[in-house]
Amino acid sequence: MINSPKGIVVHREFEPDMKRMVQALKVVLEAPIVQPAQDSQTDKASVREESA
Repeated sequence: MINSPKGIVVHREFEPDMKRMVQALKVVLEAPIVQPAQDSQTDKASVREESA
């Protein structure tokens, strides 16, 4: 963090950008739901690690 000069007080305020937040939510809601494959290599590898 940057030190402010003596005698100067810095108050950082971040106001939410509603327009960008709404756009981000739309992207998330409209994204397709991806179903994992039933027999994927990562599933088999994780089962082997758990059983070890």
